[in-house]
Parts: sequence; structure tokens; C-alpha cells
Amino acid sequence: MAESDPRHPPALTASADPLRSLRPLRRAALAALAAEVGHELQGPLNLFRLAHDRLARGDALDHEDLSLLDEELLRLSRLSARLRTLAHSSLELGLASPREVVELALALVPPVLAADQLELDVEPPEPITLTCDLKLLAAAVRELIDNALEARTRRAGVRFQAAPRPGLCIWDDGAGLELDSASAMTWGVTTHPLAAGIGLTLALRAARAHGFTLELQRRADSTEAWLLLPERAVRGVASAGAR
Repeated sequence: MAESDPRHPPALTASADPLRSLRPLRRAALAALAAEVGHELQGPLNLFRLAHDRLARGDALDHEDLSLLDEELLRLSRLSARLRTLAHSSLELGLASPREVVELALALVPPVLAADQLELDVEPPEPITLTCDLKLLAAAVRELIDNALEARTRRAGVRFQAAPRPGLCIWDDGAGLELDSASAMTWGVTTHPLAAGIGLTLALRAARAHGFTLELQRRADSTEAWLLLPERAVRGVASAGAR
């Protein structure tokens, strides 16, 4: 029997794929949020539709109609405030190496993905630490790793780049994005029927919470998701980039 090439790890089988266990949880979370928002929006939508129909017929709105519209506008304002609160994350900043971020990302959801299932190149030539919320950044990296493992043909990996711009790159050798970058990072948008369409959105939210940037690129025969870090968030990058 021929030995496997460690540079080209085999694809995960369906029975061994831990990503399948994440899909129902993500879909349930998305469904719960959608149900709550949909319920809250139904009343205002009905009232606005009735008001529109009356105005279209040339009827005037009376004091009671305006009072009801005011109430629904207030409800919508409260819903908007709740959603903004939900979207807010208070960061617990600390220092972590690129390797620590990736190791925590791989350990976030059981069963743990073995490191040898990914091609890892996250050891810079000189010590580098990132100023970040380790748990939140690792969660973002895990979402990107999950996407890369699902999209790959044979290979996927994570690498850290110190220069010319610091960042973590999560890549795969799959066919590439079926959507443009903006659509791919929109909440609930997915081309996979079993997926919830929130992975890239969660990664984008975590990146923005840090003041980082998330970019999707297609290069030659690989798709790359870059978490790009401002130099203020990276210690040691000047000496590493000079090598």
C-alpha cells in the first residue's frame, strides 16, 4: 500500500467530518433569530400596508391611524436597538501568538480537528504576538477553517504573513467562490443547502470588532480568506518583515 503524502492530506470522510455536527446548531441559531425578527416585523408591515392602501385610494389617515403608526415606529426603534446591542461585542484584549490563535480555533468545537488535517505555517521567523481577544479571533479563524475544509478538493491550510501586511490566511484548493465577496459575507447567504450561511458573516463581525479586515481572494488555483491586521495590533512585525 502506498504511503500517504503528508503535504496532501486526504479529504475528510462524511462519517469523520466534525463540520456536519455544526450545521444544525448554526441553522437553529439563525432560525431562532429570523423567527424573532420576523414576528416583530409582521405587525408594522401589516399596518404600513393598510396605510399604503388607504393613501393609494385617496383616503386620509385619521388621528387613530397616526397614533398606531407612531406605536409601530416605536416598536421598530426598540427592535433596532436590541439588534444593535446583540451585535455589540466587548473585547477582552490580550497578547497571543499566531500559533495560539490557530490552536484554539482547532480546539473550539469537538471532536477536535487534528493539526495534520491542515497545512499549517503559522510560525514566523521571529517571535510575534497579536493584540486581540483570543477567543473571538479564534472563533473567526475557526469559521474560515471550516469553510476551507468544506471547499477544498484535497488541500487546505493556514499561514501567517508578517509582511508586507500582517495577516492570517486560510486557504483551500477548491473551485473558488460561487458568489462575489460582498454576497458571500452577507448573513444567511449560502450556496450549500445544508449550511446556515453565517460562517463568513461571523468571521467578518469578529474582524471588524477588532478593527481588522477580512478579504476574500482567488489566486491561481486556490481561494484565500485573509484576516488582515493593522501593524498597531502586531508586536515584532518590523523585525520579522525585515528578514
